[in-house]
Amino acid sequence: MTHLTLIQNARVYSPKDLGVKDVLLGGQQILAIGNDLKLHGMNLEIDIVDASGMYLFPGLIDQHVHMAGGGGEGGFQYRTPEISLSHITTAGVTTAVGVLGTDGVTRTTRELLAKAHALDFEGISTYIYCGAYQVPTRTITGTPRADIVLIEKVIGVGEIAISDTRSSHPSDDDLAELASESRVGGLLSGKAGVLHLHVGDDETKLEILFRLLERTQLPKSTFTPTHLNRNPDLLKDAIRYGQNGGYVDITSGIRPDEHDHISVKPSHAIRQLLDAGVKP
Repeated sequence: MTHLTLIQNARVYSPKDLGVKDVLLGGQQILAIGNDLKLHGMNLEIDIVDASGMYLFPGLIDQHVHMAGGGGEGGFQYRTPEISLSHITTAGVTTAVGVLGTDGVTRTTRELLAKAHALDFEGISTYIYCGAYQVPTRTITGTPRADIVLIEKVIGVGEIAISDTRSSHPSDDDLAELASESRVGGLLSGKAGVLHLHVGDDETKLEILFRLLERTQLPKSTFTPTHLNRNPDLLKDAIRYGQNGGYVDITSGIRPDEHDHISVKPSHAIRQLLDAGVKP
């Protein structure tokens, strides 16, 4: 029997503001949203949650989560462990996309896939990108296209590093090939088929993406560069890229502190993008 939960008197955003409403949940599905919801003539056990004075909104999607751990730059002792469910859900995230990062040697896409399945079992929705910083990148089946087509949770390739000393310094052709693999894999499987790009501090910034969009007919939606609030100059390039119709991604974990006096605070970066006419 499906478990029912009735959330009462919440200020509901869907994502538009619907005002104060009740929400009826059955399992993992929203069954009804309305005023003063009641079930008549049914002998059911229902959990009632009084959400008076609280906000209720759709779960957030985080497209860049180091599910299987990260770090390792500086030695094995700097490796970070796998993420726990509470670190994801306490941020309001209910859908997460896993990435590997710098270490495509001691961490594998298989491990990432296994962790995604574990988190999925715990109650959130999960997907992964195949690959790591390096080119040729890391896959499960042998090619990025086959990973996307044959493995349900793989929705694209990433995170491939560009403009970073830790990258493989991929050429235009290298990146175009990976983007094509992602796109065709997505077309064959009905998935996003994106190329997720880690952007570092090098002065080249997003130059390679501007060149690719000029010399190929790959859709702008194929590329999702991230960490674009890493420094003010990179953010300026991101604004130009966004004004041309490209997708841009700001990293909430990159913000100024006592060790970082260069990065742009995420809220300030988003404000600059919106003020410059970049569409959300």
